[in-house]
Amino acid sequence: MRWFIVLLGLVLAGSGVAQIDLRLTEVVQLSNVVDIRHAGDNSQRLFLVDKRGEIRILSDGALLDTPFLDIDERVGVTFNEQGLLSLAFAPDYADSGLFYAYYTDNLGSTVLSRFRVTTDPNVADPDSEEILLTMIQPDVNHNGGRLAFGPDGFLYLSVGDGGGANDQYNNGQDTSTLLGTILRLDVSQPGGYQIPAGNPFLNDAGARNEIWAYGLRNPWRITFDDATGDLFIADVGQNAIEEINVQPAASAGGENYGWPLFEGGSGGDPSLTFPVFDYEHGNGECSVTGGEIYRGTAYPALQGRYIYGDFCSGRIWSLRQVDGQWENELLLDTGTIGNILTFGEDQRGNIYVSASRDLRGRIFLISDGDVVEGGGLPWDGSLSGTYTVEGLNDQGFFVTIGNNASGSFLFIAWFTFDEAGEPLWLVGVSFFDAGQTEVTLNMERVSGLPFLDFSDNSGTRESYGDMTFRAPECGQLQADYDFGTRGSGTLDLALLTNIEGRDCGG
Repeated sequence: MRWFIVLLGLVLAGSGVAQIDLRLTEVVQLSNVVDIRHAGDNSQRLFLVDKRGEIRILSDGALLDTPFLDIDERVGVTFNEQGLLSLAFAPDYADSGLFYAYYTDNLGSTVLSRFRVTTDPNVADPDSEEILLTMIQPDVNHNGGRLAFGPDGFLYLSVGDGGGANDQYNNGQDTSTLLGTILRLDVSQPGGYQIPAGNPFLNDAGARNEIWAYGLRNPWRITFDDATGDLFIADVGQNAIEEINVQPAASAGGENYGWPLFEGGSGGDPSLTFPVFDYEHGNGECSVTGGEIYRGTAYPALQGRYIYGDFCSGRIWSLRQVDGQWENELLLDTGTIGNILTFGEDQRGNIYVSASRDLRGRIFLISDGDVVEGGGLPWDGSLSGTYTVEGLNDQGFFVTIGNNASGSFLFIAWFTFDEAGEPLWLVGVSFFDAGQTEVTLNMERVSGLPFLDFSDNSGTRESYGDMTFRAPECGQLQADYDFGTRGSGTLDLALLTNIEGRDCGG
């Protein structure tokens, strides 16, 4: 039997504004951290990118002494907006050990490279570097950029317009250069990269085929929404306006975001794509630092919010779409943490921010008050799969956590035996809300035609009793059952196989 499911994140229902008690908890001191990533390998490690040329690992709250990667002699130039700027792990990193880095070399050009981890999971091999792309940079600023794998499996890279001021090199509207663009590359095969078949300029002889979108000044941070697949692009402004663009997951690419024809704005020319939100300089603001969309479970009030900040003022906001309109909300007004360099997330969806003041760099966990206790089911569906029952090796569960037009749901199918020792299928399904830490299903005994055939048939269903499911920790479920005169108790379930190989918590 094959199982086909769509695993999407949960979006908060309703349009009311939740009360946010945003808190910053320092997790480590480290300077010059310009990217924060996880490897998607269920190790729960954080990888901290130091622009001077090192990638450090934070594991179980401790900063490991040996860098994961040290290429400081290759990075060389770290002046202004140069240095080791971003890191992305291949979607199959747990198997392939491949990851990607974006940095400026000793000549000031920007380089996209592929590396491989060694047999020690905490140490990469710097000699495994394969340079995929080099871009000559005419100035020391506006290098961009961030790496991110999209839901399509392709690698995206945001690149600045080449620097200087006022697009002095005329790259913003020039698709014959890679500067001022977002690139989309197929890096799934060994040896260099390929151009994805759907890239918008693939058949344009006067344009670079790698370009996915253009008209950008300095898209310092980009990120994909794990739930919707939308791409968020924070583009640093010139002197007065900062902007955030959102490219829908259904986009075919080719958007022109308008630099240097305009900054900010709300529409007018149908050939241009305008930001969903912009803000003016004032009260200390000077440069947007793009963030992450919260899709974790510990802080339900943050669910679905794009958390971002300003480099100079230290203020942190959230942007979210409510009833088709984009709403911006100030979450924290603080100048005490210093310049906001970047945001990042761990595999559980928690968001972190890196800030630097007076040569002292710190990484903070962003939270909405205290952690919600109880181990809520992961909204990303990573608990979907097959489970064994502790002490009952001849029985098993199929679990699907998914999303459809009616909301997020939990579907359970349990193969067990009845009182007479005959094979028995019990199935149940229920929708759940954001922040819910347990889900109760009415389980039905099914017989007749296959229970996954939901068309009219002669199959029968009868109520058997209730089961309440919770996730005490990653890779485990616990179920309380109450079947009346048939008995009651608690079952401990252990994850046997993930559906589509999804890692728990990622």
